[in-house]
Amino acid sequence: MNPSCNIYQKARNSKGLTQERAAELLNISTRALAGYESGERFPPDHVVVQMLDIYDTQVLAVQHLRQSAYLASCVIPDVPDLCLSQAALTLIDAIYDFADDKLDRQLIEIARDGIISEEERPQFDRIVQKIGAITSAAYALVYARQDGRE
Repeated sequence: MNPSCNIYQKARNSKGLTQERAAELLNISTRALAGYESGERFPPDHVVVQMLDIYDTQVLAVQHLRQSAYLASCVIPDVPDLCLSQAALTLIDAIYDFADDKLDRQLIEIARDGIISEEERPQFDRIVQKIGAITSAAYALVYARQDGRE
C-alpha cells in the first residue's frame, strides 16, 4: 500500500473532506489525523467507527480490521472499495468463471470420499482460490458505494 494514500486518507478524500474539516468532525487534532493517514500512527477503533459514519463508508471497517489484527488479515479477504455496479459485475464474473470451469462438479468429486489426495490437492487449491475470489467479490458488493461515485 502506498503510505502517502492509505485507507483512511482514501476514505476521507472520497467524501471530499479536507484533513482540517475531517479532524474537526472526528473531534481529533489535524496532527493525529495526519499521523493515521501517513501510517505513523494507527487509529483506535472508536475513531474508525466515527470515520465510517462521517466518511459514509463501511468497507473501511473491513480494511481497518485486516490491518489491525494479523488473525483478521488471515481470515477476512481483501475487500476492494467499489461502486455498486463494479461490485455486482465483479461478483457475477467470479461466479460465472467458477461455473464455466465446472469447479462445483470437481469439488463434489474431490470431497465425495472426505479425503483430499495428493493428486487432488492442486485442483482443490485452485478451487479454494476461486472461492476466495467469489468471497472477496461478495463482500465488495455488501459494502459497495451506492452514491454513483466511480
